[in-house]
Amino acid sequence: MAVKMYEGKFAPGTNYKEAFKKAAERLINQDLPLPWRIKAIDDLCEAYVEQTGEIPDSQQLTLLANHILAEELADRCPDKVTNTEYPILSEGQVKLRKRRELPRPDFNYYSYGKTFPKRATQKHRGWAGCKDI
Repeated sequence: MAVKMYEGKFAPGTNYKEAFKKAAERLINQDLPLPWRIKAIDDLCEAYVEQTGEIPDSQQLTLLANHILAEELADRCPDKVTNTEYPILSEGQVKLRKRRELPRPDFNYYSYGKTFPKRATQKHRGWAGCKDI
């Protein structure tokens, strides 16, 4: 059963999509602890689905999901991947990671139809410019 706070707010025949958008923005602007944020967003989405029979717009769901993950996305630690068991990278961190990752030069040997080299040469052992570990 939906929370009474949202009772009738998303009724068919009203501008329920705009009402959901405003309710989502209000939730995002509140500074709630994580468990309360999850509960509030769950209640909002449940009330919407219960009253309309539809799933909320993906844009609002994305904003609400980002609000739940606010602390994770705000963590700018460069070692997040090594320090966290299941890291969640922000868009900027994903772009930076893609720019920093380089393909290994010896991977071009490993494709279908070609034979594998018996032994890698000194040139192809490590990353370009890095010492072997």
